Amino acid sequence: MSHIAAYIRVSTDEQADRGNSLIEQQERLISYCRAMGWDQPMFYIDDGYSAKDLNRPAIKRLLDDVSQGKIRIILTTKLDRFSRNLLDLLQTIRFLQDHDCNYVSASENFDTSTAVGRMTLQLLGTFAEFERERISERVKENMLSLARNTNKALTKPCYGYDVIDAQYAINEDEARFVRMMFDLAEQGHGYRKIAQILNENGSKTKQGKPWDQVNVKRLLKNPTVAGRLVYNKRQNKNGKIVYRDNNEWIVKENNHPAIIQPERFDAIQGVLQSRSRAYKHADSETYLLTGLVKCGYCGGNMKGCTARHKRAAKTYIYYRYVCASYVLGYGCKHHTVHRDDLETVIIKEIESISKSSTKELKVKTSTPSMDEKMRWLQNSLARLDKRIQKQIEAYELDLISAADLKAARERIDAERSEIKRRIAELEQSRNGNVSDLQKKAAEILPSINGIDRVAAKRAIRELIEEITFKDDQVEIVWKL
Repeated sequence: MSHIAAYIRVSTDEQADRGNSLIEQQERLISYCRAMGWDQPMFYIDDGYSAKDLNRPAIKRLLDDVSQGKIRIILTTKLDRFSRNLLDLLQTIRFLQDHDCNYVSASENFDTSTAVGRMTLQLLGTFAEFERERISERVKENMLSLARNTNKALTKPCYGYDVIDAQYAINEDEARFVRMMFDLAEQGHGYRKIAQILNENGSKTKQGKPWDQVNVKRLLKNPTVAGRLVYNKRQNKNGKIVYRDNNEWIVKENNHPAIIQPERFDAIQGVLQSRSRAYKHADSETYLLTGLVKCGYCGGNMKGCTARHKRAAKTYIYYRYVCASYVLGYGCKHHTVHRDDLETVIIKEIESISKSSTKELKVKTSTPSMDEKMRWLQNSLARLDKRIQKQIEAYELDLISAADLKAARERIDAERSEIKRRIAELEQSRNGNVSDLQKKAAEILPSINGIDRVAAKRAIRELIEEITFKDDQVEIVWKL
């Protein structure tokens, strides 16, 4: 068996135009081995893989064979066929040295069996990594520009959409199931139940697989179905996918046709978020307000706590909401309220709102979607300030004219006025009209007063965002 391994790689079909095709690499390496008087090499081929990391099947097999002592020389046509990441390259060379294996580049005419060869390798590796990062920067800048200035589809379409002429287009066969998902979520069904109903109706995911709760949750939270583009949200950091700060996100409303109207999408996000806080107890009927009640002293959750005390021949059961911070020893005081007392107060408040005819009725209202919109608008104002500052700096450096600066300022001032108008509308919506809340309370009051406590629990979450309890005082934050 030959102890010489020839590694060849291409990342795209276009590389064939630059003399890097698989056949050309293979022919060059065979000729090189003949010229050196070496045996015929074993070929390890990665077709369609980038050199940004070592996550490639053939190179993994190659390094595994090196670790077993099967390979003594690794040969490539160029260094960038092997790796363009300097850290990966240096670590791999050290790995080869530890296993008595040398690396040879046929075109650059060096090998790692000599000190000069190792030094040359490191220098070339630095430039290879630099070239890859420059390419990556140019691609990223181009994609960000496309996201800001066009309606082009920049990612694979989610379920419910196809890409036609570089635009997102609704796939009606899938869209009807998307609408069904949101209908079911609005009716109070959980992710698992929705997945079950979809599978029973013959629906499959984009990949042709049965639905599960993870796929359902992912789609219900995907703003794409509301015609909204959210780009530059995540990044690869040291091999891990992490979220960027939301002021770096590119968010465009009405980017493409919506399957679910944005207002309805945002409302359902609030419903889903309120349920998620108590997902472990979502189908438990013991405590209606699990996940909603906050301690007025420490701001922590108050969880349901059942205590049983036996006196003589009789056992007494007590149901209470207790500050979780106190229970876990975090230092809050012993702060409890009896379950039936608190739940009675909350239900009476719902009844009062549903039956009230007072037009001046004021309640404290908030929703996660409204809070998220407010943060996004405020971050947008901050970004505008940065943009105008950059324009001023460009003018001071004679990069733009006074006319360009004036035009930029007028454009940014117009955007600022529009954002401030939307902030004012949102504030008014937060603190103003509660007629929709009254209507919703009247609609679901029968469920709350019914014998099905699980249904009552879900209904309460459609109305209430948060309940704060302190010293027998109850404050309710309602959802619009």
